[in-house]
Amino acid sequence: MVRRVGERKTALSTVNGKIALSMVLASLLTATGVAAAHAAPPPARYAVLDRIAGPDGGGWDYATIDTAARRLYLARDSGVLTLDLKTGRITPIAIPGVGVHSITLVGNTGLAVSTNGGQNSVSVFATRTGKVVGHIYLGASPDISVFDPRTRLVAVVNHDAGTISLVDAARAKVVRTIVVGGVLEAAAASGRGRLFVNVADKHEVAVLDLTTGKVVRRIVMKACADPSGIAYDSADRLIASVCGNGVTKILRAADGTEVASLQTGLGSDGLIFDAARKRLFVPAGRDGKLTVIRLSADKPPEVLQTLTTAPSVRLGALDTKTGRLYLPMAKLGPPVAPNPWPSVLPGTFALLVVGEPAQRPGRAQH
Repeated sequence: MVRRVGERKTALSTVNGKIALSMVLASLLTATGVAAAHAAPPPARYAVLDRIAGPDGGGWDYATIDTAARRLYLARDSGVLTLDLKTGRITPIAIPGVGVHSITLVGNTGLAVSTNGGQNSVSVFATRTGKVVGHIYLGASPDISVFDPRTRLVAVVNHDAGTISLVDAARAKVVRTIVVGGVLEAAAASGRGRLFVNVADKHEVAVLDLTTGKVVRRIVMKACADPSGIAYDSADRLIASVCGNGVTKILRAADGTEVASLQTGLGSDGLIFDAARKRLFVPAGRDGKLTVIRLSADKPPEVLQTLTTAPSVRLGALDTKTGRLYLPMAKLGPPVAPNPWPSVLPGTFALLVVGEPAQRPGRAQH
């Protein structure tokens, strides 16, 4: 704000006043220019940078990225697909499986766990070779799995059984089963021994203490139908949960208080959180949109952008090194019995690569 300079009636005073005013304005403009030069850059605008065609193989589910190895793992009906992020080379079935739902890296052990929904089991494999070194029958319906750094265990979410199996991957053994109840969807680990699980049929988040094996809290979400994807911001201790009625809830982990309820589109199955850039991504497969949300400790959550992707883009994985997202997609057809889900049209499967437009040149940045 420019402060007004007092005027005097003499000609000399008027001239001196104009000179003084000019100096003040010049000083303020200079200061404004310096401040603008050091101001925070505008929020990143994301765009579809690339489309990597992939092989047929039926449906797909969760993806994860081994940042150090520059490798993406994608769960598919027929096994685990891998993508070399440096070369773009795809291996259609790098690890065998039936109705695979997720792949979880087990810390720095060089092991990973894949869940086989079609066999009610999990497989443990070596990430360097892809060799399966252990197989555990759960007798449940394993869906997504999450690694907990505190206990060093993998929490396997058993969708229909309403239970969590805690797996010691190194011993290929279930060490504990936690009964949650209800139809369970995605889960997120706090890094401090807590696990947050969406209970779809009760529109709630169950909070588990993995060290004691108990449910310690249930957070009921109002106006949230069929919650699925979930993410956790450990820096600000915020839970994000996406609901089947097209909204994403932001909750405080400490007491379950709702911070925000944002419109994010229909048909989402997984949330993607970029902790370094404080961005939450909500892919809505029915609407073919990707909503970008900024999370901040100082400001309310804010929708920064809604990007058109493609129908069927409902989840994906983040490359924490580059900030790029890899989003599986395909053209869909009518269900083929006995499967109730839409079928994947042959020759249409691909991975959309989303990132900041400045990253566009070349696939060598992958």
